[in-house]
Amino acid sequence: MRLSLAEALRLVDLQPGQTYREKVNDWTVEVRVLEDAPTPELAAQVMLQPWVEFPPLNPVGTVTAELGAPQLPKPFALDESDLAPE
Repeated sequence: MRLSLAEALRLVDLQPGQTYREKVNDWTVEVRVLEDAPTPELAAQVMLQPWVEFPPLNPVGTVTAELGAPQLPKPFALDESDLAPE
């Protein structure tokens, strides 16, 4: 019968905050037992303060979207006089 890793670890008396290393099949296996509370390293990575301040929102108007073809401006034509230097 083969045990899964979780089943094998349940048989061991693991202590929170401890790190265990064993050599298995020429591999070094490390097991860290975490406490329920976040570690100081994790707590230092969590950004608690915003890094940017947004200005207060003052709505100016409302934009309404309508279904259908887009209302694009008409293209304008250039002739040779428009390309001549001034």
